[in-house]
Amino acid sequence: MSSELKIDVQEPKSWSRRLTVTVPAARVQRTRSAIAQQMARNARLPGFRQGKLPSKVIEQRFGPSIEQETLDRTIQEAYREALESQSFQPISQGQVQKIDYQPGTDLVFEVEFEVQPTIELATVSGFSATRPSAEVGEDEVDSVLERVREDRATLRPVEEGAKPDFGDMVTVQITELDPDGAPKEGEEPRSFRFALGEGQAIPAIEESIMTLVPGTEGNFTVRYPEDFPDEALRGQEQFLRIELQEAKRKELPELTDEFAQSLGDFADLAALRERIVADLKEEATRRSEAEVRGQLMEQLLEANPFEVPDSMVERYLDYMTGHSHAEGEKHTHTPEEEERISQFREAVRPQALTSLKHMLAVDRLAEREGLQATQDEVDERVEQLAAQHGRSASEIWIELEKSGQLEQLEREITEDKVFDFLKSQNTVTE
Repeated sequence: MSSELKIDVQEPKSWSRRLTVTVPAARVQRTRSAIAQQMARNARLPGFRQGKLPSKVIEQRFGPSIEQETLDRTIQEAYREALESQSFQPISQGQVQKIDYQPGTDLVFEVEFEVQPTIELATVSGFSATRPSAEVGEDEVDSVLERVREDRATLRPVEEGAKPDFGDMVTVQITELDPDGAPKEGEEPRSFRFALGEGQAIPAIEESIMTLVPGTEGNFTVRYPEDFPDEALRGQEQFLRIELQEAKRKELPELTDEFAQSLGDFADLAALRERIVADLKEEATRRSEAEVRGQLMEQLLEANPFEVPDSMVERYLDYMTGHSHAEGEKHTHTPEEEERISQFREAVRPQALTSLKHMLAVDRLAEREGLQATQDEVDERVEQLAAQHGRSASEIWIELEKSGQLEQLEREITEDKVFDFLKSQNTVTE
């Protein structure tokens, strides 16, 4: 039947196709007759037996419905046949436009859809990247140890008569006052607990607290900074009574062998430092590799520009934001929420476009160079994960499959192979 159709193909963009399909009048009429016959068999009208309605009555009662059903069915069938005859595999729903039809004439319609973009990647060499150093300095190790000490710190009350300082944990009760010093009508005292110097209170309040000794209170005039999040309070003065109920200071444990042993299976402090160095070096190596990959991918995309279909970008934005904006879908958000979601989608659109180009380029290179992950490579990676976690490979496999992460693991292996190929074709300076 597809041989009856006349099909003209246009490419408005590299990733879109517009078909102008002409359906012969005879075929339209055959479809119309079949629909009318079906309707005559199923219709029930007073005074007529089912299936015995005269054609004239059918046309009088159901003519417009028959015409609409004829158009819908003919276009649907012709579109499907046109796709098959041209070997197109759309990645978006076809949009039918410009329907031209009069009874007794050929039906002509246009339909536009998107296809997987054609990516050549003709240039994959001649690039250069610089690998950042993955060395770990002693200051980085010391910084990690200080964070560990902070996490294991003990809070103890400040010395009697001492005032709190930055880093101390304070418990305060704050009452808003009128200019004459009386509690503001309708305002109840409010209690707060926070660490000084961590931005949880405005500087003026923290400075006031640090003039007090635990168990004492004072009246203060504080001014809100000009960049305060609440615009109504920016630059405004408030009169406050602040009672410092409690102040505690962190007491950090000493860096001893005993401290290292308390953290896990470490013989002494030296062993703990060795583990920290190894972890930091592993993380630095990952960052260094990511930097090299980023440089090579940026140059690859610059040397081989291509466009990404709008539908792919929109679907990726749906994934990133967790909100679908597909036309016709029911949304339960308020207008304000819809506006925030739309603004966020536009803000992350460039990132979505870059990520999609990255994935498409990796997929194309993997396909062209035969670099897709093999089953043996996936099995080997699963076994490595099992060894790291002290579990069986079958347990890890089932877990990855159930969580949908097995496909992600395959993609990671493929991406590793693609970037190994790119590094072999280009210059990477250590």
